[in-house]
Amino acid sequence: MLRTIFEGGVLFLIPFVGFALYLVLQGVDPLQPQVWSRKALSSLTLLALSLCLAAILAIGIERKSEQGGFVPSHVDKDGRFVPGQFKP
Repeated sequence: MLRTIFEGGVLFLIPFVGFALYLVLQGVDPLQPQVWSRKALSSLTLLALSLCLAAILAIGIERKSEQGGFVPSHVDKDGRFVPGQFKP
């Protein structure tokens, strides 16, 4: 769960970091509040949300759907541990 939140956060922050890098390359201090106008923040937020949505869709399309039922982990009759798995 933590990994999912971290990945989403990184995807969301990519446009903001990219804009800060752009400002640095232009010779502007990215820590000045006036550079981060409402228009820039709105555009970056929409871009970040679009990037997150595209990632969710790409993962959803790529991930194969598991068919069948889930068999939970158990110990079989020989005393061996059998991990949980999907059975068709």
